[in-house]
Amino acid sequence: MPTIEVSLKTFGKLAGKTMTEKDLEIVKGEIEAVDKNRAKIEIGDTNRPDLWSVEGIVRAIKAYNGKKPGQLRVKNSGKKIIVDKKLAEIRPFIAGFIAKFVQVDEDLLLDLIQLQDKLAENYGKKRKKISVGIYNHDRIKFPVHYKAVDPSQAQFIPLEFEKPVTLKEVLEEHPKGKEYGYILHDHKLFPLFIDSKEEVLSFPPIINSNYIGKVEPGSQNLFIEVTGTDHKAVLLATNIFALALQDRGAKIESVVSSYPWKTKYGTNVSAPYIFNEKISFDRSRIKDALGIELNDKEIKSLMEKMLYGAKITGSKIIAAIPDYRNDVMHLNDVIEDIAIAYGYENFTDMDITSSTTGSLKERTLFSEKLRRIMIGAGFQELLSNILTSKKILCNQMMYDEDIIEIDNAMSENYSAVRNWLIPIMLQALQRNMHNEYPQKIFEFGECVVRNEQSNDYTKTVNRIGGAISDINIGYEQISSIVDALFSSLEISYELQPMDHNSFIKGRCAKIIIDSKFAGIAGEIHPQVLNNFGIEKAVVVFELDADLLYQVVKK
Repeated sequence: MPTIEVSLKTFGKLAGKTMTEKDLEIVKGEIEAVDKNRAKIEIGDTNRPDLWSVEGIVRAIKAYNGKKPGQLRVKNSGKKIIVDKKLAEIRPFIAGFIAKFVQVDEDLLLDLIQLQDKLAENYGKKRKKISVGIYNHDRIKFPVHYKAVDPSQAQFIPLEFEKPVTLKEVLEEHPKGKEYGYILHDHKLFPLFIDSKEEVLSFPPIINSNYIGKVEPGSQNLFIEVTGTDHKAVLLATNIFALALQDRGAKIESVVSSYPWKTKYGTNVSAPYIFNEKISFDRSRIKDALGIELNDKEIKSLMEKMLYGAKITGSKIIAAIPDYRNDVMHLNDVIEDIAIAYGYENFTDMDITSSTTGSLKERTLFSEKLRRIMIGAGFQELLSNILTSKKILCNQMMYDEDIIEIDNAMSENYSAVRNWLIPIMLQALQRNMHNEYPQKIFEFGECVVRNEQSNDYTKTVNRIGGAISDINIGYEQISSIVDALFSSLEISYELQPMDHNSFIKGRCAKIIIDSKFAGIAGEIHPQVLNNFGIEKAVVVFELDADLLYQVVKK
């Protein structure tokens, strides 16, 4: 959960009142500590980066209490950011704006740096998705250029340094370079942000320069830029920053990013950006979901409490999503916000009008039978995460397959959806080498495989797998477990030799049921064991549990 520090003085000035615990309930916030004039607040909503600042908290509280917040007011500055086409495969997107006539004092500077950090670290996935730069606007000569440069040639003086260094040296010597350099390690060219006088603003997403990129108390005019790999996220972060500064009294001026290629938002994209996103629905959907009747005035009031614009014509409701909100993806999100504004404590109990008798599905009963068979054979059940990594599924298994990977994954460890269970069981054995042997484990669980016939080109399947690890263990031990499993299910099967990179040659078999491939069994290859760091031999099997169920049902 994001935790931010808020100046109580600033909160009082913006909100016109003293902060209370009840106020923070509106933003799912909780005071963790108060030190002098600053309060540390944990925000419970990880999907609302617009709330990760004192301005965002105050904006939400005011709206909830019926004070409609001001809309983003933007004047065209006529200034441009010119984007280098070579950045298309490196860090392609950038947006920026100018904030004028804002009095930068110590408190505001702390708040700006905090918002910059929270957006980049949390929403920006440690600067990989987005990062934010803050500059002294009065030192910049427009237009500014977002370029791709040779990291061993381009140089500048980064923050906290006194002499020029190359971009390559920044990654080697600067603390921020060491921390975030991994983002650029796979690229031959690096991003550099310069103005028309060849003065460096920053080396995104690593560090600002020590001149234009150094903002100090007393500054009045700021330039904010956001770079990243996700265009919408870049524009959204720009909007959040712009509204926060407007709430602090700044006059916002737009800047156009000029691309040499066509983006989703055009070739000349002005920021702050007006997404103008709307969701249209029939008012009956509110009653269907919440069980309450609301008139037009009540619906409009509740939606505005949650920062939506609302237009109602007859039975049709159009919800205008704020340009700084990232969490509204479905009608249900809007209806949930209406319920929050209405107050869960205001809903009344409903009488039960019907009753049903519950029972387990046949598939569930079958899965329980498989579990009982394995437990009876002395195996311990695993309950593991369906998300893992390509490294585990493919690289360490010496087996290349087209797996389902997660776009913009939060962690490399959870960047792919498992398509088989054996790698997961090996990972569990590696983590339990300190425990007594022999080790016998199994798992019944879902996997996801490619399927060109489905709408999303994927198919979820159920698998059951088992593994035994010990000093003296071989194919015979795992084949006897497979035989016992099929005997208990009263299913006929046959074994056929097969070659598989993850298994010792000549010690692997495919399992056939009714002429269909049903699974695999064998001894894991020594190199695979080394890849996982497993010191003892391992034998495994894995079966298509859905196919087993179909055969048993016949």
